[in-house]
Amino acid sequence: MQTRFIFLLFVLMITPGLLATNYYISAEGNDNNDGLTESTPWQTLAKVSEAGANDKNGGFIQPGDQILFRSGDTFEGQLVINRSGTHDNPIVISKYGDGELPILSGSGDIPSGDFIEAVKLVNTSHIVMDGIWIKNDRKYQGDITWGTNSSYGIKVIANKWGGISKDLTFRNLKITDVFGYDMIDWEGKFTLDYYNAKGIFFDSDKNDDTVMPVKEVRFEDVLIEDCYFYNLGSTAISARNLNPPNNPVSEEGRNCNFVIRNNTFEQLGGDGVVFASVCNGLVENNEFIDLGWGDHTSSTDRYYGRGEGCWIWDSHNIIVQYNRQYRARGFGDTYGAAGHIDFFCKNSIFQYNYSEDTEGGFVEILGDCENSTFRYNVSVNDGHRANGHHRYSIWLSGWVGKDITPVPSDENYIHNNTVYLDDPKCKPDISIFAEDTYIYNNIFYAMNGAQIGSGGVEIEMQNGGELKVSNNLFYGNIATAFSNLDTRKVSGDPLFSMPVSSNGSYDNFDIQSTSAAIDKGLSFPEPTFPMAGQGIFADVQLVPSKDVFGNAIDIENLIPNIGASNAHNSGDQVGIEDLKQVSDLFSIYPNPVRNLLNVNLSEIGKQLSYEVYSIQGQLVTAGYLKAGLNILKLNLPGNAKNGIYFIRMANADVFQTERFVLYR
Repeated sequence: MQTRFIFLLFVLMITPGLLATNYYISAEGNDNNDGLTESTPWQTLAKVSEAGANDKNGGFIQPGDQILFRSGDTFEGQLVINRSGTHDNPIVISKYGDGELPILSGSGDIPSGDFIEAVKLVNTSHIVMDGIWIKNDRKYQGDITWGTNSSYGIKVIANKWGGISKDLTFRNLKITDVFGYDMIDWEGKFTLDYYNAKGIFFDSDKNDDTVMPVKEVRFEDVLIEDCYFYNLGSTAISARNLNPPNNPVSEEGRNCNFVIRNNTFEQLGGDGVVFASVCNGLVENNEFIDLGWGDHTSSTDRYYGRGEGCWIWDSHNIIVQYNRQYRARGFGDTYGAAGHIDFFCKNSIFQYNYSEDTEGGFVEILGDCENSTFRYNVSVNDGHRANGHHRYSIWLSGWVGKDITPVPSDENYIHNNTVYLDDPKCKPDISIFAEDTYIYNNIFYAMNGAQIGSGGVEIEMQNGGELKVSNNLFYGNIATAFSNLDTRKVSGDPLFSMPVSSNGSYDNFDIQSTSAAIDKGLSFPEPTFPMAGQGIFADVQLVPSKDVFGNAIDIENLIPNIGASNAHNSGDQVGIEDLKQVSDLFSIYPNPVRNLLNVNLSEIGKQLSYEVYSIQGQLVTAGYLKAGLNILKLNLPGNAKNGIYFIRMANADVFQTERFVLYR
């Protein structure tokens, strides 16, 4: 018997979560109860916070435990969790019973005043929040005399006492009605700091360099899905890291692996998603409706009044795709394709998005970015800001901060988008201050009083960079200063399936069989995305095989259509004049190779992309050789098996492929 008892005790010790406990909370409960059954629930958020405190402060929630609030009940106060689950046994915060989601509100009839955060997660890992409604409309200041213009539904904190906070899931949440105590814009303060009312805010402190080795502080592996954000004073989801920006290493000093998908964002004073210093982010299949909500002419307005779907800053490896954005407004930024690329970004792709009635315009890329791509998007009546301020169909700027010398972005790709304007309010311009920039295969349509470039076409290529404009279709009132940049421009009606100018969708902008856009595009090597097929991008292809309508595409090897739709394409092979294969671009040695492959360019030129594939066609590694260099020392991954491989190097004009043997 004693042996069996010892064995059972051993099993319990090595199997966290085997004796996981459910804790129940009801508005009719009592904090003196044990909370272990539906008939003996706790009552308050304060009681749950006691259980969720760290060991030092007497908390006792364990991995695998569930904190369950009764459906239909409202709980006012603040929920604080300072404990962690494990990967296999997360701590779950959810609901029990039928009816409307339980409400956790940081504001209401609270004697000490409304809280800044309704829910605060501090140095937590392996947490799941599922099926909760969060509110925080702060109207009673009480004892809290600081942060009066701040309010958060959920604030997630990572600091030096916790280090890396990971594996956080937020699912099936409602987050609504979040406002600061004194958010009325009576002084006309148009600053992001002034409006700090956010749905979920991930706030990571900088790394702790007071110890050796340096202790890293950040968030890793965050998933937000199937949530509803409504009526917020500012931004719905915001993530930042306070390490110094513009570190060339992707992971260093950044939050990692954020996935935001299948959410609805509606009537927000600010943006849907803001990534500040994030490495690896995927924002997909979200709907953004009425962002930048607010009226600054009103003395009672509590909304920030500037917003768009997703904008990124100092972030690497970001894909924003398959999102829909309607009626985004704002006095600055506020761009289509579901957002824009702010400065210090690298490897960013906005693709397959639909935007409509966006005040600023279509494409915005700010300074010191590298490898930025907008492709296969549909933009409808974007670019009607009344005062003409920052109102562009294409805006590439060198802006990297106030009173700082502009820095151009390099390797900008804008291809196979459909830009449709039929509202006389829409008069966006073109402004490009950049290095190498490629504008290929886009439809620019401006009819019924709409115009593109009538207010100016400004081109300032920097540091010897090239602007290549080719195989675009121009239809309607488009400035010749823009269309004449294209030596292979196409004219004619694109013949969309059923264009509409409000509450539309991608399907309205498929093309008919006699469209002037069919088989008129330019084939070229598409920009690389080094994380394709890996991690959170496991389902992302390096080279897209379908357009947003489901039509097959192979833009590197077949002549494509112009615009976002490849319907009715004949599938003709690429001609010599479209893509030139050469044999004198580079040489490699040694061959066979063990670990380090040396690549020598025949001459120093502009930046080249490189890709290494196995003989089965699997991507092994990819990246860039910067302009001005002619030697690449390529370390092959340690997990690559012996065999035959191919290295391909390319720019927008030529490519070369060489075979080598890996033998270790």
